[in-house]
Amino acid sequence: MCTDNTNDRFNCMNRRHALKLCIVAGVTFATSGIPKMTNAASTSKSPANKPEYAKNQFLKSMNCSQAILETYAPSLGLPVEQARRVAAAFAGGMGMGSECGAVTGAFMVIGMKYGKTTESDSRADNETFKRVAQLTKEFKTRHKYITCSELLNTDMSTPEGVKSAASKGYFTTICPGYVKTAAEILDLVLA
Repeated sequence: MCTDNTNDRFNCMNRRHALKLCIVAGVTFATSGIPKMTNAASTSKSPANKPEYAKNQFLKSMNCSQAILETYAPSLGLPVEQARRVAAAFAGGMGMGSECGAVTGAFMVIGMKYGKTTESDSRADNETFKRVAQLTKEFKTRHKYITCSELLNTDMSTPEGVKSAASKGYFTTICPGYVKTAAEILDLVLA
C-alpha cells in the first residue's frame, strides 16, 4: 500500500505504471486478434445474466479478472480461452494487492469495446477513459476502494496476506461480490 514515505510513493507509482502498461498490453493483444477470431467467437452464446455468470465463473476458477473477461469477451470477438490467457496475471491486484482483478478485467472489456485501433483516435481514447472513470467511481461508491489489499483489508502483496485471506474464506465469501459488482457496473457502463 502507498504511504507518505517518499520511497513508498515511488514504489507505488512504479506499480501503477506497471498496471497501466499491463492493461494496455492486454487490451492491445486482445483487440489486435479480434478481426481474425470474430467467426470463431460469434458462435459463443452470451450469458443472460452476466454479473451472476461472472460470479459463478470466479467461484470455479478463483481468478477475478478471468471471470470478468471470459464473460464479456466472446461477444466482442475474443474466445474464452484467449480471454483467460489475457486476464490470467491480473488476479489479486496482479499479485501485488493493487487494483482488484475484477476491476481490471472490466477495464479490459471497456478497452475491447471502445479502445482506439489507430494512433490518432483521440475520440476513442476519450470514450474509453470516460467509461473507465465511470466504472471506477461507481465501484468506489459501492465499496470505497478498488485495490485488492484495501478491499480485503489484507496485504495481498505477500504470500502471508494471500494465505490469511484464503484462511478467512475471503475468496469464497467476499471476492465473489466484488466480481458481481464489477459486472453489474460494467453492464451499465457498456450500455
